[in-house]
Amino acid sequence: MQNQSSGGSGTKSLCFNLGDGPANALAISKDYTHVVVAGRNVFKILGVDDNGFVEKMNLRVGKNLNLNYSCNDVVWSTSDENLIATGATNGAVVLWNLSKLTRAKQEHVFVDHQRTVHKVLFHPTDSTMLLSGSQDGTVKCFDIRLHEAKLTFKSNSESVRDIQFVPKNSFSFTSVSENGSVQIWDLRKGGERPYLTFTAHNGPVFSCDWHPEYSSVLATGGRDRAIKIWTISNVATLEHTIQTVASVGKIKWRPQRKNHIGSTSLVVDASVCVWDYRRPFVPFAAFEKHKDVATGIAWRNSPHIFLSTSKDCMVWQNVFKDAMRPGSKAIPQALALNVRRGEIAHAQAVTSYQQDGVTKYQIYNRKTAPLNEKFHLAQSNFYTFHTNLMKDPFSVDCAKRYILNGRSAPEMCEKNAEIALELNIPQAALVWEISKLYCQILKTEETPENAKTAEASTPPKEDQEDHTHFSDDDPNNSSSETEKQDLLAEIASGLHMNQNLFMPPGPTYDFNYDVQQDWQVLPAEAFQPRHEIREGSSPPIHLEDCSPREMEEPLETVAIENRTNQLRITHMDPIPDFDFRVPLTKALHYHAAKGDVQTTVSVWLVLQTLCQLEIPLKKLEAWCLTYVELLQRHRLHTKAALVRKKTREKTCLLFTE
Repeated sequence: MQNQSSGGSGTKSLCFNLGDGPANALAISKDYTHVVVAGRNVFKILGVDDNGFVEKMNLRVGKNLNLNYSCNDVVWSTSDENLIATGATNGAVVLWNLSKLTRAKQEHVFVDHQRTVHKVLFHPTDSTMLLSGSQDGTVKCFDIRLHEAKLTFKSNSESVRDIQFVPKNSFSFTSVSENGSVQIWDLRKGGERPYLTFTAHNGPVFSCDWHPEYSSVLATGGRDRAIKIWTISNVATLEHTIQTVASVGKIKWRPQRKNHIGSTSLVVDASVCVWDYRRPFVPFAAFEKHKDVATGIAWRNSPHIFLSTSKDCMVWQNVFKDAMRPGSKAIPQALALNVRRGEIAHAQAVTSYQQDGVTKYQIYNRKTAPLNEKFHLAQSNFYTFHTNLMKDPFSVDCAKRYILNGRSAPEMCEKNAEIALELNIPQAALVWEISKLYCQILKTEETPENAKTAEASTPPKEDQEDHTHFSDDDPNNSSSETEKQDLLAEIASGLHMNQNLFMPPGPTYDFNYDVQQDWQVLPAEAFQPRHEIREGSSPPIHLEDCSPREMEEPLETVAIENRTNQLRITHMDPIPDFDFRVPLTKALHYHAAKGDVQTTVSVWLVLQTLCQLEIPLKKLEAWCLTYVELLQRHRLHTKAALVRKKTREKTCLLFTE
């Protein structure tokens, strides 16, 4: 048990260590000098003064400690300072009388609830009436004089988490439930249906509180991380919504400050925040004394002081002068970039404020709030700039008009190229044109299956070889004998060596001639004057000797045998085809690097029907996911579904819906 303080003289922050266990709730006496703290293993009354907390009484004493001492909520009577009520985790509602002379102060136990009691509440004017809300979905109204439950209100919900009496109306109270509904009941109508029901939150509502000054204003807090301010008349009207960082556990209006409300979190956040609902996104003040989530708050007789309990077994008295102001840490400078439109927004802090050169004179007769009660105001000048430096390569019109299925690949490429030209995207159109040319070449090439079919349908030939064979017996070679003789004469004289016998004029190719070894160019005197004329061969051709000689010398005759049937072509290197895959792959990488994944993915999807481009799977996955995200961002869900489907068909990529 420790008592610590911080701050100077006068009102200051104080803390008290309970020691026995965490506290679930607290309640303050009507004279604000005592506070009762209750939990599963703790039930104490503490005195509060400027010097700190003092333990006055420990109610968890005696030999018969049972679940009736395990408190989930506690309330102090507004009319009798010796009367306290608690709601136990076993469903019991227990009355405690502090004026008893015995150590055990237990007065009476109500066992009407079947499950945990979440809230107990005394009537603001009738000290004999006590309400309780339970996990069993009912609200009980007890008469503490008769020690019985007079009325039962069924909320038709799984659980009632909080109840509060309506200000200036002692016959009505409000209950909030785990189904998100708020119900307002009339005690005079007994257990009938509530006269007003509305849904306040998307999920359980854990707390509610009526405004102390405006009887028609109700605040609710729920698991949806929101505090909502309602105006209640014949219907409920939502006026303000405060967004919190965690589920709201408890809320309490700040006295004498009509715009301020305090809150605690159910999980995660250990701070106690005070909000100005006119500035719903940043707390007006934050108190970060606790190390675990706070479980209850209670204001003292001043709007600057309140008490809080937590699961860290500590009780704190919090003072506003020690609060942290999150608004003062707001950064007045900011920069935002709109990539789609090429816009830049800039907020610049204003160091000095002057209103059109007019001097502001202080009005002394006007009551102004002190500086520590004002919300920190950060002023900035806002500027926007338009630039054309950044251009989004994604085109919604292209995405809508591109054809990715239903036609042949060349037709799709041609149509998409026309669309890109119409939309003034020449680079994309060029890629589509190259893709169309590649698809046409792939279409005209004979597939291996067709080649096998053609080979099977052709009858086999005898002595068929891999080379071209020219034979004299071929009827196609029965041309003019004169032409053959002229050609052979030119070959023998060396006049025809610079021309190609078997190819038309054009590119020159190297050929290998497989000629028998006895075919040699010999001098004229090596031949016999007379050559035996074989049957079937051409008669010898008499060639005139072109060398200078005496006219008196006799002419020599050379007989040349026609051996063209032995001239064979064994091999000719084919012209290699142009490989379009390399430039197309580079083009797709180029467009993707420039941010144009639309062209990259669209071309890839069309070409995949005919060929496979060598693109790494991880890079392809990144392209496809980016393009699908762009389509969904522009609400082109049909196109996105088509891209996902075709990508799944061609690859093993998986997309999360």
